[in-house]
Amino acid sequence: MNWTTATAFLGLFGIGTVVGAYFQTLFQHRQSLKKDVHDLKRARYGSTLIQMLSLLDPDGSLAKLKERRPDLASVEDLRQELRVEMLNALLFASDQVVSALSRFNAAPTYASYLEVVAAMRKDLWGKATTITAKDLDFLSDG
Repeated sequence: MNWTTATAFLGLFGIGTVVGAYFQTLFQHRQSLKKDVHDLKRARYGSTLIQMLSLLDPDGSLAKLKERRPDLASVEDLRQELRVEMLNALLFASDQVVSALSRFNAAPTYASYLEVVAAMRKDLWGKATTITAKDLDFLSDG
């Protein structure tokens, strides 16, 4: 192995290391960003679902919700908060989640709640569901 070959080999190895490190850093950054987005979705979706259930059953849930969120003192406050959640969801939620939230806000029922849950589940975990409103008859829309 001559001096020119050794220098070329070391140069190539050094460039390969730099390029490899760059791509590894890029991959780690993307993975971290995906995790942050997923964690944000889980937190926002969970909060939104609790608010939706409180709207569907204000007599049984609103008082308990007010313990954690004193600013939600009435059903109208809750409706307004759900509108804001839907508008915020435009930033991070899938189109299906935003559409389902819009339908729920227009006509809050257990069936439309279930549509939102199914869309959120698919957005978070990539899983569909076969649960229907009929499976949740015990909740009844009254």
